[in-house]
Amino acid sequence: MKNSKLIALLSTFDAEDWRWFIKFIKSPYFNAREELIPFADYLRKISPDFVEKAITKERVFQKLYPKKKYDEKLLGHLMNYMLKLAERFLAQRKIEEKEPIYNIRLLEVLVDRQLSKHYRHYEQKSKKLIEEWKSVSKDVFLYDYQLAEVGNNHFMSQNLRQYDANLQVATDCLDEFYFLNKIKNSCEMLSRMALFDTSYTSAYIDEVIDHASNGTYKNPLIKVYAQTYQAIKSGENIAFETLRKSLHEYRDQIPAPEKESIYSFAINICGDKMVRKIDAMFYAEQCLELYLEGIEEEFMLDRGRLSPWHFKNVVKLAMNLKRYDFTEQFIQENYSKLEPEFQEDALHFNLADLYYRRENYQEAQQHLLQVQYSDIFYGLGARAMLLKIYYETQEDEALVSLLASFSIYLRRNKKISAVFRETYLNFTSLLTQINKATKDKIPIIVEKINNTTRLINRSWLLLICEEFK
Repeated sequence: MKNSKLIALLSTFDAEDWRWFIKFIKSPYFNAREELIPFADYLRKISPDFVEKAITKERVFQKLYPKKKYDEKLLGHLMNYMLKLAERFLAQRKIEEKEPIYNIRLLEVLVDRQLSKHYRHYEQKSKKLIEEWKSVSKDVFLYDYQLAEVGNNHFMSQNLRQYDANLQVATDCLDEFYFLNKIKNSCEMLSRMALFDTSYTSAYIDEVIDHASNGTYKNPLIKVYAQTYQAIKSGENIAFETLRKSLHEYRDQIPAPEKESIYSFAINICGDKMVRKIDAMFYAEQCLELYLEGIEEEFMLDRGRLSPWHFKNVVKLAMNLKRYDFTEQFIQENYSKLEPEFQEDALHFNLADLYYRRENYQEAQQHLLQVQYSDIFYGLGARAMLLKIYYETQEDEALVSLLASFSIYLRRNKKISAVFRETYLNFTSLLTQINKATKDKIPIIVEKINNTTRLINRSWLLLICEEFK
């Protein structure tokens, strides 16, 4: 039962989900099987871990039917009913979260029942609500279209022979919805083709971009997405700068979810330029600005929390730009925005990295000793940094010992992906070779460093090889 679809779904429930699900399941409108109520209560008590001993089919059946003989078929039916209820509950909550959808569905019912007075009341309410949602939702074009479409159906149901604007509004909103999503999907296609060995086609996208760029639409979102597409496709600095200018000009008119999407595309453009060393410093500065704007305006936060990856990327960018004082200030002011379980490791690991860059190796080591390895990547990064410190400070015994133990750890830890294992093992292997090398062996090692595809700290390895000259 532990590996069932039911338990996999219920494992995602938090305390709030359970509270409302129990109320949902107690409603006879949704649930006509009373035995599902104690079933849900029991599952709630043993969630979210669902320990194997507590979740065996025999154990669960005994809890539900203490006087009955175990019946696998009956339990299977109950599990299936419970799964369907849980799925319906989640769908219902999603609908209720998006109030415009609920209102539009209600308007459809009022049209069907020819309740014009009720319809007019909820139509005005829905228009006001959609206007409020325009700052937070990426679906407003769809809501506008659906509302206008319902309005057109209401007009037709009255058999009036006069002009009605709803048909024109519905057509315009449908165009805007199509153009926006067509361009967004095409941007994503270009981004994925740059990352993966794959190919996509987007029919008529050039015509769509031309049409979207000519100023037809009052809402700037379509224009900005068209500029995003052009910046990704062309790779030209001027196209990127045009996009950045528009992001500043229209920053207050773009809904937060859309802003996050556009900024992510812009950050990917910067990342690609930096990897290919094309105006790397310019794009590093631009990338840092994009991250900082997203964090300051909070559209890059998830329910008020900062992603560890965004945090780490800002720190790396700032340090690569040698803005060390700013980096320390950013770390101290923003590490508390991470999820609590990541905060201490993020604080100490990134301060260690900062002090390492400043060649304050003793202070760097003090912070590394406080890293608890809450995340496997902090563990890998901390060990790699310690190796660099031991080499820089000529602590040969500590270096050799850590090289051996780290290599064993990489080979034995099954949680490390094959790619990361190879990347870090290549680093430990090459550093071992450098540490043992004589001057005449260095050219061979340099060639290996340059030809090794998966490798961290490549530039540092090349730098310490230079010291042999």
